[in-house]
Amino acid sequence: MLRSGFVVVVIVLTTAAARAQIVNVQGALAKPPATDGVTGQVEVKLNWRAGNNPLLDVGGAGSVVGRLGNVLGLVLARGEYGTSAGLTLAKKSFEHARTRIELGPRWRWEAFAQHEYDQFRRLSLRALAGTGPALQIIDDRALALLAGAAYLFEYERLDRRPSTIDAGLRTTAHRASVFLTGHEEPGAGVLIVETVYAQPRIDDPGDLRMLGELSILSKLASRVALKNAFTVAYDRTPPDGIRRYDTQLEVAIVVTF
Repeated sequence: MLRSGFVVVVIVLTTAAARAQIVNVQGALAKPPATDGVTGQVEVKLNWRAGNNPLLDVGGAGSVVGRLGNVLGLVLARGEYGTSAGLTLAKKSFEHARTRIELGPRWRWEAFAQHEYDQFRRLSLRALAGTGPALQIIDDRALALLAGAAYLFEYERLDRRPSTIDAGLRTTAHRASVFLTGHEEPGAGVLIVETVYAQPRIDDPGDLRMLGELSILSKLASRVALKNAFTVAYDRTPPDGIRRYDTQLEVAIVVTF
């Protein structure tokens, strides 16, 4: 029997937006449907001011997770645009699709593809595709732990920002993507999700990207929860003019129906 559910984030507060190359999507798969069915999530952010300090910042994200037998699928998209007094503050988009096939009680196989654009990370285009195995180390109701490794092929095209040494640079890379993700339900309506990623370039391991993310979802009522997420990201060889480290703090009110 097909079952469905949807999540709407009605308030989002973000500070120090992370701009590293890895984007975590494992959180969207932390609690997939146990039986054939579909779940969805939508996030909306709007910040508008007029007068002496004009500002328009609008963003959103949506994801759909579905199960059919031993096949799990995820489609996720995010976007943001911000402007103030004629200056662009944010302009980015991100799309990701992933399939996970259960090969047995513990082994999984994943395949994924991704597109990304971010003006402030100087990414005119980043496209990648990859595949690899994952091992379900722990799979209890209150605690789950999944480790995975994948090969990914990456294509990047940078913008032509003046006074940069790599303006318009186009590159391809073969990377390994290794991750460890877990979620815990300690009780009292609390869900904790932790994920760590490492993506070294296969032919140059010193070209390394890493990400760590902690997310806590606390139920406030039967259909309302508070989400707190903190992300730390690192890119050892970023484009010219882009910092190696980034952090992000996100607070959201989540309403389910």
